[in-house]
Amino acid sequence: MTFIGLHAYLMTSLVHHFRYLYTKKISFFLDQYAILNYLYVCLYSTVITFNIVTPVVYWAILAKGMAATNTVGTWLNVSVHGVSFFLMIIDVLLNRMKISVRMVIFPLVTMICYMLFAFIVYAVQGIWIYPFLNWQQGSSTAIWYFAVAIICVVAFFIQVLIHWGRDYIARKTGKADSPEIGEKDNDDYETSPAKLEAGNSSNVA
Repeated sequence: MTFIGLHAYLMTSLVHHFRYLYTKKISFFLDQYAILNYLYVCLYSTVITFNIVTPVVYWAILAKGMAATNTVGTWLNVSVHGVSFFLMIIDVLLNRMKISVRMVIFPLVTMICYMLFAFIVYAVQGIWIYPFLNWQQGSSTAIWYFAVAIICVVAFFIQVLIHWGRDYIARKTGKADSPEIGEKDNDDYETSPAKLEAGNSSNVA
């Protein structure tokens, strides 16, 4: 959910942007299945969290033991475990996505699922995706599991703070005055009494 998840989110956002530029409306976002919007929000919350967790865990714990032996390997390590963070943070600072505290459940559940996936890989292939997941290390393994979970939660709340700071600056600089979602396309879903009266008058005439 770090490198691949980020690109999945960026591609999804690109599609939404093209649809908006083509229609000049946001009603398409409201008209699609609600589950798609929930998945989009879930994807966003995990991407912004894991693109902090992964660089921290990799460069603090794994980098020495997984050092690249050639130029291509170095490029991949830096791209997957470093550059993606900057791509994510630039998007966070420029978008208008909102996150709430309760959304922390999404990255936590995703991380648990990934750990279960790591167990399956070990059961099938006999190898650990990451060395610190190895149960044979004893009690230190449990500490690592707990530490990664804590890092995940802290990373999410760092993002909450970043989003709050971004929106605060936008309000102070007058950049947050545009209508919220739904206001621009309100006419697509309801008709005001004034318009109904005007229509009735024209019909009578």
